[in-house]
Amino acid sequence: MLLNVIISFFLLFISLSSFAAERIPDEFVNTSIIEKLGESVSLDYELINSKGETVNLLTYLDKGPVILNFAYFTCPRLCHLIVDGMVKGLNSLPNKDLKNVQILSISFDHRDTLQSTQDFAKKHKSSLKSVDGNSDNWDFLFGSEDVVRKLADSVGFRYYFNEKSNQYAHSSSLIFLSSSGLITRYLYGIMFRPFDLSMSISESKKNNVISTVESLLLFCYNYDPNEQGYVLEAIKLMKVAGTVTIFIIIGFIYRLNKKG
Repeated sequence: MLLNVIISFFLLFISLSSFAAERIPDEFVNTSIIEKLGESVSLDYELINSKGETVNLLTYLDKGPVILNFAYFTCPRLCHLIVDGMVKGLNSLPNKDLKNVQILSISFDHRDTLQSTQDFAKKHKSSLKSVDGNSDNWDFLFGSEDVVRKLADSVGFRYYFNEKSNQYAHSSSLIFLSSSGLITRYLYGIMFRPFDLSMSISESKKNNVISTVESLLLFCYNYDPNEQGYVLEAIKLMKVAGTVTIFIIIGFIYRLNKKG
């Protein structure tokens, strides 16, 4: 009797496992991002911008940190939502946070053309506020399937073409690079909190000069992948508060002694 029960549970487990395996679509299996934080990315690739010019991605690093936004320009919905969420968040930041930051929207669809790239750029670029009168900090790029695939693989961004729907499945994320080409942060979702964007940009500036306030925030806050955002670390906050308190006490004692 017991043996029959064990066999029945075993067969049920096998059946459920097989069912689960069969039910997981390729879109989900092949579109997860493989994070490569801290790794150096080779950007020695040439793509074509919305002006029809061939550009080398290395030139963007000379200007400052880079936000990578992978999209395909004929996407019916998701890519537009990601870009809209990014723009809304960035527009809420002060100009100083966006100074020298480059944004690259790169198509991973080999079917995209100069026309579809220009149409996508026309729809979205004007919605991003200019920084110090400069509106050239956002480029829209497309290129050969081989080059874009190598670039996407180098930062862990994966996508999958569904032949039945004739559309791409992909994750929704922004990838931040430092000016030296290091991957510093991944942000996920279709809405991006201004604070998370500001912190991610600050992290990407670590190779450059960042303000004392930015350094303090980076010390007190840590990125939590479960929350998909930055959370305040109580222990670090207590250390900062303790240090400030000590300086206040020292200053108070100094003033008392000076008066005496």
